[in-house]
Amino acid sequence: MKLPAAAALACLVTIGGFTSLPILAIGVGGTSPPGCGEVGEVADDGTPSILGPSALRVSGLRAWWNSTGRGQPPRLRIAIEDLIALYVTEGDAEGVRGDVALAQAVLETGHFTNSDTAINNFAGIAHYDGTASGSGFADPIIGVRAQIQLLKKYALGNDAPLANPNVAPRAGASATTWGGLAGTWASATTYWTSLSSVYESMLTHAGSTPDPADPFASLGPLTCGSGDLAVSGDYALPVERRWYDENPRWFTKPHHDYPAADIPVPVGTPLYAVTNGVVVGTPTSGKCGIGVIFNGDDGAQYTYCHGNPGTQAVAIGDRVNVGQRLLDSASTGKSTGPHLHFGIRIDGTQRCPQPFFVAIADGQPLAPQGLPTSGCSY
Repeated sequence: MKLPAAAALACLVTIGGFTSLPILAIGVGGTSPPGCGEVGEVADDGTPSILGPSALRVSGLRAWWNSTGRGQPPRLRIAIEDLIALYVTEGDAEGVRGDVALAQAVLETGHFTNSDTAINNFAGIAHYDGTASGSGFADPIIGVRAQIQLLKKYALGNDAPLANPNVAPRAGASATTWGGLAGTWASATTYWTSLSSVYESMLTHAGSTPDPADPFASLGPLTCGSGDLAVSGDYALPVERRWYDENPRWFTKPHHDYPAADIPVPVGTPLYAVTNGVVVGTPTSGKCGIGVIFNGDDGAQYTYCHGNPGTQAVAIGDRVNVGQRLLDSASTGKSTGPHLHFGIRIDGTQRCPQPFFVAIADGQPLAPQGLPTSGCSY
């Protein structure tokens, strides 16, 4: 018998995997860093926490699915590779184990073959014994989101802050671990045993070697920040110095489209003002997602995008000082993985931030007016 189903958040981050699917704005609410080191632990029942980062990322989960030889499920209204990516990105948004949530969906739908699959219900939500199907959802994105948000409500309560508009029913019970879903999400006392079997298969076939071409794949778990900033005169790096020292290629690689920089840092990474200025924008949607835009005293405009909902620490009109925390990172807006999109604009022209970062790190900051407008690798 399926019981009334109806939730999770963490100090995220093993990052990786990309998809061509237009992912909706996502992120995690809270302060910086949220509950660092306090969530995502294995609980007393010996099963993993519902809250936490996915141990398996998109490429590994796709490799596992391919190993099953099942191909595209006929009843699934989205490409299976895109559905897999949704579980990771939506899970990252809410701090829920997206990889285990995918295993749960596989278990609940019989590898996406049951009637609920056709109505975008991948977790047996409100599918009680004796009924033909459960709740239907508008599209696969909403179906995945409902499952992830419901898991979060189980773990944190029905008033848990959500990164996206609430599409999940209220939780009728509570559980902080996947084992705790036995007798709550589902009546079977062996629910975790069945779920674990699917997940162990994922671990076996997913592999553990990240794609070296994927800059997000190399990120380890987010640890509490050291607060060590790279400040040189009136300029600073937008993240802590350690990220530059450990991963200089993130700061020197060219942007994929136009003069700008994409720095792949974990969800919850504090982002700092690179110079002094006045805030002129705090976007909360669109391609930028959650962001901050400020006009520097040096005549340049600085843009930060893809931040974490609820972490904007400044408002329009506020004066900011070099090294001041503006917001935290995430993957909101048009984004395929947690990172900081950073832009510099002077008189309407985008400038290359790459030499700007290197100069600050070297203690010899460049005036932004001297930055190139093309050929942004450094």
